Amino acid sequence: MQVRVIGGGLAGCEAALQLACRGFDVELYEMRPNQMTPAHRDGSLAQLVCSNSFKGMEPTSAHGLLKRELRMLGSFLLNCADEARVPAGESLTVNREIFSQSVEKAIASASRIHLHREEVKSIEGDLPTIVAAGPLASDALADDIFAHLGGSRLHFFDAIAPVVEMDSIDFDHAFYRNRWEKGETADFINCPLDKETYDEFVRRLREAESIEPRPFEKKELFEGCLPVEEMARRGEDTLRFGPMRPVGLGLGNNGKKWYAVIQLRAENKEKTLFNMVGFQTRLRYGTQKEIFTLVPALKNARFARLGAMHRNTFIESPKLLDETLRLKSEVEQASKLPPTWFAGQITGAEGYTEAIATGWYSAWNMANTLLHGKTRELPPESCIRSLLHQLVTPNEDFQPMNFNFGLLPHKQDYKKKDKKRLLAEQEEMALREWIAATPNGFQTKKAGF
Repeated sequence: MQVRVIGGGLAGCEAALQLACRGFDVELYEMRPNQMTPAHRDGSLAQLVCSNSFKGMEPTSAHGLLKRELRMLGSFLLNCADEARVPAGESLTVNREIFSQSVEKAIASASRIHLHREEVKSIEGDLPTIVAAGPLASDALADDIFAHLGGSRLHFFDAIAPVVEMDSIDFDHAFYRNRWEKGETADFINCPLDKETYDEFVRRLREAESIEPRPFEKKELFEGCLPVEEMARRGEDTLRFGPMRPVGLGLGNNGKKWYAVIQLRAENKEKTLFNMVGFQTRLRYGTQKEIFTLVPALKNARFARLGAMHRNTFIESPKLLDETLRLKSEVEQASKLPPTWFAGQITGAEGYTEAIATGWYSAWNMANTLLHGKTRELPPESCIRSLLHQLVTPNEDFQPMNFNFGLLPHKQDYKKKDKKRLLAEQEEMALREWIAATPNGFQTKKAGF
């Protein structure tokens, strides 16, 4: 059976691989490099734009728990991330190029996946479709989606953090240490600031000129990825309690806690490039250099990449999608379209791991619906089901959402200190029971598909 996947990002590649391993012939479309976006560097599949980190690994963290769930469900892209991993304490941080190469190799080795390097301008067609065009879908496709689904285009602004060359960092004013000294090796470079320098740093950020969005774009910012200058404008100490928090990093030379600290995280295994953690920005390039070099450790910094701003587009999922991510039949134009599912950040699922999760889930639901006439939804206690429930629940002020523990069903009045552990245990038990009860198993991977 032939199906179509639009978009070669995290969600689209995961969906394509999941469908192929279940016996579907997948027509995978990616417009890059023929049609580029403002944020991507080249035509690499599953390219990581904002950061090189998939965040925490421990199941007592929300992102760690979601990763464990995806591994239990047989995610392909998490395996690719493991192959590209670079040291970064307890987080799953990767070399971007190696990660993309690993995904491209997996796609190329899947004989049932046919990759088309061309722009899809309409969701109309004859094949069942997963729309995983991403938050940077081409204008033509985005316009077509919203023309078919109705309503206005929704979007927020996501930002890219700068990357610093390691040998340009002044280690007279920097040190290696993981927060709380977690991990076998010290993988983060810490750049402390005293109160005087911090105050000047914040002042300059607050006064700096940012690149303004085009007039037709709404000025909406996702709270989980605010530009650093926006955080600075919210209060003098916002950064000190946010990405520049000094806790868990030991004491300064005066025997007191550091006043503020910028952390740098490795971009590659060689540790020649480091990104500024939490320092996504939309400042002009020249302004970025002027302000960031106020930091003593970065006074001579060479930037391999400066921050940039890009638009993330998403649909009104609560009005348009059911809990399987399928386009609702009652949507006016749905009858004119093939069976259609959505996946990735265009659904409002914010984050790398979340994108992979929606790719897996849309593929699972499509495969079961086309093969058996119905799907088998994940248990309510699962991370993915909890996230998707949030995304499709009626909401007058719908905004993108990361997975978090607050989305999981709380069956008991858990004590705060035990809450995350008990929720993780609840999720694991429910998922293992679901996997065991799934007819014929749910993983059908074969070499070369």
